[in-house]
Amino acid sequence: MTSYSQAQYGSIAVSYTAELDGGGNTFGRAYVPFVEEHFGRVENLFEWCAGPGFIGFSLLAAGCCDALHLGDVNPAARAAVERTARENDLADRVRFHLSAGFSGVPADSRWDLMVGNPPHVNAAAPASEYQHAHSPLIWQDEDWGIHRNFYADAPRFLRPGGSVVIQENHRFSTPGDFTPMVKESGLEIVGAFECGPGFEDYYFLWSRLPEHAG
Repeated sequence: MTSYSQAQYGSIAVSYTAELDGGGNTFGRAYVPFVEEHFGRVENLFEWCAGPGFIGFSLLAAGCCDALHLGDVNPAARAAVERTARENDLADRVRFHLSAGFSGVPADSRWDLMVGNPPHVNAAAPASEYQHAHSPLIWQDEDWGIHRNFYADAPRFLRPGGSVVIQENHRFSTPGDFTPMVKESGLEIVGAFECGPGFEDYYFLWSRLPEHAG
């Protein structure tokens, strides 16, 4: 039987295991002030590469969204998210999609905002202590293929004017690594933004679907 730890976000206790924690419970906390400042509250939100859903549940707890969808390729993430939803009486507001990118997401899904803490490292080496301790599923995106596929498909799942705000790591990328794939998808770049004090290694890349799209 899986033994879970819990992280508290407002009134929501998020269940997780160490193997599922890709940093969302630390630097992922930069999302709430950013979303509060730039978006306020949205109706529907999706967390990509969600793991146990630290980011999504933190935004739900802060009142930044009405409904939360989460996607991850790892079945262990689904078990953790469903446990959190059940134990916090959130089954009517939370839905998990077992999915590589959007392959397992219903085609009619549309969101106002997508967020995520995807794998940050475009290389197999050199490996840090963190990388040695975690599955490459969490940290490695060879040739940025996961990002490329995400951005290619993301516009189909956004409402017109909807936004994508992805957290990246200065040590392993620059905004320029992703700008071509974002523009090729039809999204427009809003900008790159620092994640704030205590999170200096990280930045948000914000892109948006034009209002007239679709």
